[in-house]
Amino acid sequence: MLPPPRPDWALFLDIDGTLIEHADHPEGVTIPKNLPDRLIAAQTALAGAVALVSGRTIDWMDRKFDPARLAASGQHGAEVRLAPDTPAVPIPMPKWRAPLEASLKSELASWPGVFIEHKPLSLAVHFRAVPEFGDAVMERVMALGRGLDETVEFLHGRFVIEVRQAGHHKGTAVAALMKTAIFSGRTPVFLGDDITDEDGFSAVRNMGGIAIAVGPRETHQADFHMSGPTRVRAWLADLPVQLVKVAS
Repeated sequence: MLPPPRPDWALFLDIDGTLIEHADHPEGVTIPKNLPDRLIAAQTALAGAVALVSGRTIDWMDRKFDPARLAASGQHGAEVRLAPDTPAVPIPMPKWRAPLEASLKSELASWPGVFIEHKPLSLAVHFRAVPEFGDAVMERVMALGRGLDETVEFLHGRFVIEVRQAGHHKGTAVAALMKTAIFSGRTPVFLGDDITDEDGFSAVRNMGGIAIAVGPRETHQADFHMSGPTRVRAWLADLPVQLVKVAS
């Protein structure tokens, strides 16, 4: 049983596997037509305290969820927009980014079904279409990454491995957002489905907040569970109504 929403919540939402269903290709996802409106309604009901916290770029979020524009963190904490009307602030371009991209293009070109997602500040290698290659792909990506820079981190997600600069993750993004005027003093609530969301879960629980896991993946950090994106979207649609009831 999920807790009833409260007006003092600060809501942090992962995207893939949480708000929308996964797809074999990162650009193959479907955005439900009513989802932007639901995000805007939740944002209004919580006095702006709703943020998207994702491995996607903030530019992608703005394009796909238009006209919704929220506080956000992209690329697993590598870029943060602290308020909807402020610019996104990225970390400096890692020195390993360009040479690793070139190496991956060469090394993985012969692997059918393996797709390299080129993000501005990180790289993600997807193998959802060919999970039988997963172990070998991840081993090769880690060998190439470590050969270029020992400070890189490897994020193992569902049928994806992402290479990112150490020290930035969804937990650091939540911490930064919670210091702003919009989010400060609220109870943080994080919804996510993957191992990449564990840092977010840990961050909100350390602040006395709530971690809600989405989907079947096991986690010891979640306080509550939702079955999948369809359930999350229905819950999100009902959230403003429930908040009105609490206020009355």
